[in-house]
Amino acid sequence: MRKIQCESCSLRGPGVICDLPPDALCDFRAAGSSTIFRPRQVIFSEGNPATGLYLLCHGAVKLYHADRFGREHILEVAAPGALLGELALDDTPHLSVSAEALTEAQLCFLGRDRLAAFLGKYPMTALQIIAALSAELAGARRKVRDLALKGAESRLAGLLVQLARAAGNAASGQRVELAYTRRELAEMIGVSTETAIRLLGKLKQKRVITVERRDIVITDLDRLTRLAQHDEADA
Repeated sequence: MRKIQCESCSLRGPGVICDLPPDALCDFRAAGSSTIFRPRQVIFSEGNPATGLYLLCHGAVKLYHADRFGREHILEVAAPGALLGELALDDTPHLSVSAEALTEAQLCFLGRDRLAAFLGKYPMTALQIIAALSAELAGARRKVRDLALKGAESRLAGLLVQLARAAGNAASGQRVELAYTRRELAEMIGVSTETAIRLLGKLKQKRVITVERRDIVITDLDRLTRLAQHDEADA
């Protein structure tokens, strides 16, 4: 994978660096450092100092927490445009989660001091960052709501739609190559591995997906999206 340049980045429209003129893009590149991560490569680890933000330019990244037994619990799968990490006002806070690339991914790290200087020069970008972080907070609240109100089948349907969008394959008949196990899928919707396998079978019976080893093919995206929006919890 070759690095994506800011000028040709598809995130310039909806992303935090939208509408920046060429000279501002040069300053943005100077404020950050862009890195390509391989699948399964750790980007940052829980407990390390929170020193800045990461802008996900390409690929998919999982955010997870490890319990005292070393078991990982996946909290989110981030898609391009997401802001990862935590920004602290001093050096005392530490990262509350870890991040690992699910696919080949490009991220731009923006350290606290350089980011503050850039935002001082381009304050409108600060509003874009606030909006992006607000969207992340809203997403976390929706996940809590879904765990309380939605049945497991609806949560799995929503996860598959999210993963397809993160992979850029949000269309019926598009193949989603899973970079994670059935256990990891189960963790993301708060069920056992056995339940996740059973739910995949139910979605297959409803002809909204087909399962081929580790691959899932969405055959009816519209219906899968409707299943994801169903709010009544399983009995």
